[in-house]
Amino acid sequence: MIAGEAEKDHLNDDLLVKKHLEQQGYVVTMGTEDDDASKAAGEDLILLSSTANPREIQGKYADSAIPVFTWNTVDYPDMKMTGPERHTDFETLDPVQDYARAFTMLYGYFPNVTNPIVSELAIPRSQMFGTTYLLPQAFGWAKPAPSANIVVNVEGEPTHAGVFTYEKGATMYSGFVAPSRRVGFYLQDATFRYLTDVHGEAETDSNLAQWWVGLKLFDASIRWALSPPVVPEPYNAAALKSRLAAAAKGKKLLFVRRLNTPEGEESDDHIAEHLKDLGFIVTEADQSQPDTMAIGQDVIVLSATNSKYKMSNKYRDAKIPILCLEGLMADTLKMANRHRYVDYGEHGEAKESEDPPEAYLEIVGSYHLMAAGLKPGYVKYIKEADVLKWAMPLPSATIIATLPNSFHERAIFGYEKGAAMADEYVAPARRTMLPVDNPAFDDLTEQGHALFDAVVLWTISEPAKQR
Repeated sequence: MIAGEAEKDHLNDDLLVKKHLEQQGYVVTMGTEDDDASKAAGEDLILLSSTANPREIQGKYADSAIPVFTWNTVDYPDMKMTGPERHTDFETLDPVQDYARAFTMLYGYFPNVTNPIVSELAIPRSQMFGTTYLLPQAFGWAKPAPSANIVVNVEGEPTHAGVFTYEKGATMYSGFVAPSRRVGFYLQDATFRYLTDVHGEAETDSNLAQWWVGLKLFDASIRWALSPPVVPEPYNAAALKSRLAAAAKGKKLLFVRRLNTPEGEESDDHIAEHLKDLGFIVTEADQSQPDTMAIGQDVIVLSATNSKYKMSNKYRDAKIPILCLEGLMADTLKMANRHRYVDYGEHGEAKESEDPPEAYLEIVGSYHLMAAGLKPGYVKYIKEADVLKWAMPLPSATIIATLPNSFHERAIFGYEKGAAMADEYVAPARRTMLPVDNPAFDDLTEQGHALFDAVVLWTISEPAKQR
């Protein structure tokens, strides 16, 4: 645990944190910001307290293969956990200087109850909760990279993360790949003592137990940081296809497309053939048919040939997984908000996009099944630059790939069943997005096909267990 020196006129909770962890059985070794990073050799977790001088720590532990749990908000940029701009990428708030805003940290929001940290708290639904302090106190927030998982957001701002994590292998800022798990937490120098908790008779009241969870959140985040990271299967397109075929065998798939039209017809035919070859029992439906077509099906795939203006809200409420190949339908499916060119858009669409055609994606969530085992960085997705769609999902989504040089334009992502989507809509089943514009399926590279198969596989797989 890297901490600064305690001062008489400046409260410091480092020893309280140390005592709390030791009571749980952890062996805590104290260090200072002046220590060499090699002092952490042999440890299982590095804690960076806000009392340590961030200008002295800098990026000393950024390359560490040991997991890092930090509440040193100002050091987030050097740790590659956020961008560099204070008040934009991260911020620390003081209850004296920022009294009104300090109240906002009394309450946080779980955007995704299926997150492993939140799931451990047994939160039954997306909700507000008394997450942090009994009184307004100093706190820090961050705007992490797309690959991060936001556990708690604050101030009514979905991207202001009070607690956030990076899995090992996730792409952080400036293309930096997390060498181990990372956790950012909202604590400041003397606020650990104010973390909410329940004791005695209150523990038997489920509502109170779910509301006062500040200390439980801290403990669960520590345990997540220490637990084994996700280890992805190495890239092997043939093996992936074989796994998908085993999972797809006998499953009923509804492929919704625009029938009896020349636009994208050949490409749609080939998508249907590919899905049938995998073992799906494929039913094809026109965009104009009622969404009762989904009754009895196991999964829905929505083609990019569909018009969102004719599809309207069809299939949005389906209690089976949906894979959408059309980014412009993100808002009607509650996968993104409603502002075109802000919450969703396209590259390369003539007369409709200011951005040029694109052939590449940037993998930022290489640790996830949907990344097909591909390494972080650019991957050629389609053979020739063409139209690629994107959307800006809510913080509860898992981001796999973005468009190059377009930080907020997410091309491949998914929502777990139970995650909060746009307008606080709760995903009734898994929801995934993958850009395959009208003719693009026939233009996919080998890696593009692998990504297609990987997204289909995750979409139809069993959702994460929820309490």
